[in-house]
Amino acid sequence: MQGVLVLKTMDDAAAKGFSYFDRTKDGYYIVRKLTERGWALAIVDSR
Repeated sequence: MQGVLVLKTMDDAAAKGFSYFDRTKDGYYIVRKLTERGWALAIVDSR
């Protein structure tokens, strides 16, 4: 089982092919990208 990818900035996320999906009430951004196997999710902790 794979862990959750945590990125430091939205620029890092965009460079890896992710786009904005949602924001949590705690200030984390949830980003996603479409892969052959479905959606890949990651968290951006830019706080």
